[in-house]
Amino acid sequence: MEAFTKFIENLPSYLGVFLLMLSSFLLGYFSASQLVRAKYRKIINRLKGEVNALKTPPVKNKQDVETLFSEMEPKIMKIVQEQQEILEESKAEERIQKTITFAEKNKNTYLSETKQSKVEDDEEVDDELDFDSFGYADTEDKEDLTKINGIGPYIEQKLNDIGIYTYAQISNLSNRDIELITEMIDFFPGRIERDNWVGQAKSLKVY
Repeated sequence: MEAFTKFIENLPSYLGVFLLMLSSFLLGYFSASQLVRAKYRKIINRLKGEVNALKTPPVKNKQDVETLFSEMEPKIMKIVQEQQEILEESKAEERIQKTITFAEKNKNTYLSETKQSKVEDDEEVDDELDFDSFGYADTEDKEDLTKINGIGPYIEQKLNDIGIYTYAQISNLSNRDIELITEMIDFFPGRIERDNWVGQAKSLKVY
């Protein structure tokens, strides 16, 4: 009975130690978050005040201890709840920031892919001969292209294969068309310009 009485007398001290350990735990746990460091100072000061308030004369009976604990419990629960709310706010801000970063990243990726797609589309268009500009012809319109210096039977056949049969077509070729034809017939780069196919074709075509 004497041991129990002694325990009861020392219970406020135990409770004070418990609350002190609890405050130390909360301080160590929540001080890690730099986002809410300023908010923690208030809470820590409040806890210190409450711990100091517990340094009262020994409680005479168990009922007084229970009353004291009942009074402290809501305050402790409120503190814990406040910390949980702060932590949730911090997590929400982090999720929002991640969402914004993700959106910005995907926006830049989309714009880059769209721009690249447009460039590729333009290149595909440029890779086609402009028959609308220099004219269409077929085998019925075929002329002897070997009369142009630099065109032999083999090159003439290759020109026919891609749809070029007449002097009029060659005389109207643009620089881009000449580049494409050079690639399509696997010809020497710059040879068409040096041999002046366009000029020769103009002098040979029938008006």
